[in-house]
Order: sequence, then C-alpha cells, then structure tokens
Amino acid sequence: MSLTRRAFLHSSLLLTGGLLLGCTSNSPRILSSPKESANELGLWLRIGTDNRIGFVVPSVEMGQGVTTSLPTILAEELDVEPEQIDIVLASVHEAYRQQGMFTQGTGGSTSIVKWWEPLSKTGAAARSMLVQAAANRWQVAPSECQTQAGQVLYADSGRKLSYGELAEAASKLEVPDDPPRKDRSQHRLVGQPLKRLDGLAKVTGQAQFGIDVKVPGMLYATVQQSPVFGGEVLRYDESTALSVKGVVQVVEILNGVAVVAEKFWQAKKGADALRIEFSGGKSQGLDDQKLEQQLTEALDNLGKTEIVGEKTLDVEYFLPYLAHATMEPMNCTADVRSDRCEIWVPTQFPEVVRDKAAKITGLEPEQVMVHTTYLGGGFGRRGWDFAVQAIQASKAVGRPVKLIWTREEDTQHDFYRPAYKSRLQVQLDEDGLPKFWSHQLAGPSAISEFAWQLVDTRAVGKLLNWIDWDVTSTEGTQLPYAIPDHEMDYEVIEPGIRVGFWRSVGNSHNAFTVESVLDEAAGLAGRDPLEYRVALLTDQPRHRTVLEQVAKEAGWGTKLPEGHARGIALHESFKSIVAQVVEVSVDAGNLLVHKVHCAIDCGRYVNPNIIRQQMEGAVIFGLSAALYEQIP
Repeated sequence: MSLTRRAFLHSSLLLTGGLLLGCTSNSPRILSSPKESANELGLWLRIGTDNRIGFVVPSVEMGQGVTTSLPTILAEELDVEPEQIDIVLASVHEAYRQQGMFTQGTGGSTSIVKWWEPLSKTGAAARSMLVQAAANRWQVAPSECQTQAGQVLYADSGRKLSYGELAEAASKLEVPDDPPRKDRSQHRLVGQPLKRLDGLAKVTGQAQFGIDVKVPGMLYATVQQSPVFGGEVLRYDESTALSVKGVVQVVEILNGVAVVAEKFWQAKKGADALRIEFSGGKSQGLDDQKLEQQLTEALDNLGKTEIVGEKTLDVEYFLPYLAHATMEPMNCTADVRSDRCEIWVPTQFPEVVRDKAAKITGLEPEQVMVHTTYLGGGFGRRGWDFAVQAIQASKAVGRPVKLIWTREEDTQHDFYRPAYKSRLQVQLDEDGLPKFWSHQLAGPSAISEFAWQLVDTRAVGKLLNWIDWDVTSTEGTQLPYAIPDHEMDYEVIEPGIRVGFWRSVGNSHNAFTVESVLDEAAGLAGRDPLEYRVALLTDQPRHRTVLEQVAKEAGWGTKLPEGHARGIALHESFKSIVAQVVEVSVDAGNLLVHKVHCAIDCGRYVNPNIIRQQMEGAVIFGLSAALYEQIP
C-alpha cells in the first residue's frame, strides 16, 4: 500500500537516520534531504542506519513488472540485490510525473524509458557518496574502495563498512552533479532474467489489490447506471432497495445510482431490486448498421483518390468497439471526513483521482490521501469514474465505502477502444510493389473524450496544450515500408459511445489494417508475404532483422501439415518493433491457432523474463480480441 509523503517520512522505513535522495524525471538534478526541503524531493531513495533500503516506485504496478524492473535499475548502480530494496508505491506528488506527461499517470509503455535515467543517476549518486564517506573514514582515496552487496570494501586492508554504517556520514556530503555510472559491461543485474519481486506476494494472496482493501467500519456499494451512454436518472423508488436486508442507503452518483449495504451481496440484491428509470442518451438506437453507415459517410467526406492500373487495391476494413475486460472489476474504497479524504484505488491516474476528490469534497488537494494499490489489469481502463462514485457514496453516508462494479456493469460501461473504419487504396508498380498508398480513417477520438473527463482538474490546460493531432487514433499509420507516395487522412465522428485508450491504443487497429492490406498487395503481386515485406524494408535494418528472425524461428517456407497455413506481420509500437508468425488451420468453419512465434526489438532492456511475459500476455490478449470476445 502506498503512503502519503508525510506518512512515508515518518514510517518505520525512515524513522532511523540515513541517506535520503530524490529527483524528478523532469530534472536531472539530484537533491539531498539535509540541504533541500523534503517536499522538493522526487524519487525517494532512503538508505537507513539500520541497513534497510527504501524506494518509492513512481509508476503503478498493473502486471507489467515495474516493481521489479525499476528497483533493478536502482540496485544495479547501488551494488545491492533487488530483494534488499523495500518497495513503497507512490502517493500523489508532482515529482512523480513523467517527463512530458500532463499529470501523474502510468501508460503508453513509458515507465522504463522515462525513469531509467533518473533512477540510474540516483543510485550512482548514492553509491558515490557512500564510497566517499568510507574513504574519508579510512583516510584513503575513493578510487581505492569498491562496493559489493551493500558494503564498501578497502581491498588492501580487508576493511569493510555496510551502507547503514556509512549512511549518516554520506548524507552530509555534497551530492555529485554527474556521478560515475557503470559501463554496460559491468552490469550484473540489468539485462538478466531475474525473478519478479512481486511474484510470491501475488501467488500467496499477500499483494493488496484494490478489491482486497478492508477499512474499519466499511460499507459496500454497487451501482446501476444508464444502459445508454449519456442517459440521466429520471426517477427511482428507493423503497424496494431499502427493503433488502443490510441495505443502508441509496445514493445518486455520477452516471447512476449506488446502493450501499453492510455486505456486497446485499448491495447487489438491493441494486437489482431498485426501480430506476433513465432518460435516453445520445447513443439511443445506435446499432452496428447505423454505426458503420456513419463511419462510411465520414470517409466519403474525405473524398477519394482515383487510381488506375491493372494492379490496384481499393479495400475497406471495419473494426468494432472493444472492452478492456480487466480481471479485477472497477472498484474503489473511499473514506470522506469533514477534514480529510482517504482513498484506496487501483488507478493509472492517482493525481486525477486526488483532484476529483478535492472537487467533490470541497477539501484542499493536500487533505486528500490517495493509496494506489496493485491493479488487476489496466490496459488504459483504470481511470477515475468509479473512484468518483465511491467518493460520492462515502460523502453521502458519512462512512468508508468500498464500491465494486459487477462484471456486467464493468463491460457495459467501459471506455471502449473506438470503432473505426479504414479505406485503403494501393497502386502497385511494375515490380508489384506499392508506389501509392492512401489510408483514410474514420472513428471517435479517444484523446478528446479523455480531455473532457479532465475539465474540472488542473491537468486539463496541460492536456489541451499537448493535443495537436489525435495521435492516439492515427499512430501506427506511419509505415516503415519504402512507398514513394503515402498519404493519410482522419475524420472524427462521435456516435455517442464513450471511448478510451486500449492496449497499444491506435496501433491495435492500424497495425491489423495495414498488415492485412500489405498481405493483399503481396497476393495481388503474386509474391511471398515475407519476401514482399523484406523488399520494402531497404532503409529499415532493425525492422528487417526482427522480421527475418521471427521467420527463421517459425520455419517460414518449410512444409506444414495438411490444412495448415502461416501468416506474418510486422509493426512498430511505442518504440518497440515486433514481428509475429501465426500458424492456423480451419476445422468445420472454426479457426484454430496452433503456434505463435514472436520476435521483439525493444532496444535496451532490464529483464528479458518480463519482456517474455509481456509478449505472451499480448499474444493472448490480441487473439482473444480477434476471435473470442464478441458479445451477440
């Protein structure tokens, strides 16, 4: 469980003296607590006189492994084992904002990219200061000292001092502006397949997810929300709900009504009994046919390029709304008092939750304490709408309330990946390679929806300044392939279904469309899909290497069992280049997936095990979305 800054400073982790360092991702400057205000410190590293090492993880943990990877970067420069570091999940503070982000949040595959440099520098500064403290005590040159396993060693004499023994003296030294860091050849942790630090806690049930939180005097709540987005509560008869044993109160909340009870099942039965009527919303009457018609009209508004020739393609792809379907349903526990508000929530945006709570309660942001728990899946869904509802419920009843959505509510009231329709026109040259490529896209804007959700927070101004072009819809249309004439147009429509960021965001639909059309082009040209792509990657050696590696691993071109076929695809998303080969067959009209080979070039990496886990999860996630998750 995370702590507030004040609580962290006075926790057992920091009670004894020691060395306290911090920095932010927005500044390379490292600050030391004896000489700087504690509130100015960002990333906290504490080495106590008791030899305990504490570290505040600035990103939320939702299965992607940051509570292992980030401590590993720190441990590498400190010359300690990752297991020696006590983890504290960050509370809300502007110092925990990633560089370039408009609010404190986790997403976009940015945690390692943004925090590597500050963490590496902080660890190196701490090690340098500890070595200097030991050298001062022994009256030797720092270059004669070494670090190992949380100790400073003076090899010539056999003397050694633990970090805890040196921490107090180190804290009185100047913090180096540019501490020496290890060469890659010296790394013994970064780049190695280390076990996850949170694995044992998760498999034994010790890890605290939002749904696990228990607070003394806590009530439970669940919700009934409009079946149509934008629908408002017209009327309800709370007597039927209040007649259910255990039901305490019925509260009107954001987008619906909450039923509060002594136990969750009582709240669920009360919500089922609630007689509630909603007005129709702006998506009233929308179905797949009307949606596709709207998307088609939007594409028509863009106009159409006339292309001629024997080898041309003019194709359209429609991709539906997709729910996140996280393993842990939306939930939040809130305790609103007259002078403070305390929140336990699995969210990717704790700062927004804090600001929303201050708005609802009339408290100052400093009076709101947000404990960010482990997240049972995020994928862009873990925002703040459910937290707002919990805060409203707790304020109304005057007691702590744990609000949990049912799986049905979670699916029906998601911020879905937008539905899109793409129109692609391709003209091939005499060698069968694309010489003209037009990609027209129509669909809702997730980033616009996101901005509207932030209008009552301090983040909105920064977000609006950040928005120029909706890259969340169009990312993935920038091709690595050498095509002389390439154009892209995007038309925004708003059918009334709320949308949001879904795993890999725009890349999830554009990669599918682009690579599918490229296969169609290869077929039209009568060329092998692998060879076709390689021919178009003349200026992209990284992409070509990844593609050829996955083809080699999958045995591309080798004989397959009767009825089996292979497909290949390549895409770059969030600076990682991924290629996959999938082996499939069709049995009685059902598509069977037999094997998926995957290769990734993500640049410099911390832990190959976590990368492997991420890719395995991504494959399953993608296959599920493509084949198995349609709701009739």
